[in-house]
Amino acid sequence: MMQKISLKLPQWATENVILLNVRLNDRTLVRMMLDTGAKYTVITPEIARRLALDLEEARRVPVVTASQLQFAPLIPLGQVDVYGLMLERIETAILDLPPALGVEGLLGMSFLRRCRLVLDVPKQALELSLLQSSP
Repeated sequence: MMQKISLKLPQWATENVILLNVRLNDRTLVRMMLDTGAKYTVITPEIARRLALDLEEARRVPVVTASQLQFAPLIPLGQVDVYGLMLERIETAILDLPPALGVEGLLGMSFLRRCRLVLDVPKQALELSLLQSSP
């Protein structure tokens, strides 16, 4: 398992949003937006279906979206793999995302709080490394 990744970002990524290809539960590749403002990592109900996640017993947590307060199922994802940097048991909310975002998920703080994130916009570089205290 990698402890650190370094990515060269395309120009458009540093002018708008940062999009990442993230592998969930070692099988489903999802386009996610890096979102330090999101408390949880988020996936859409469609991705939850593709992963065959059981949401019946999931606890529901309040999530503030751009337009309202919603209660979203929260489940621990077995694996979240960002270009080889992998963490397990990431709390993930299941929530519809605006189609205009063009993503199937948000890589939020439930993942990022276990990492060191360095974003060097002038150099168009992103570095993500595991904190030593990660469980």
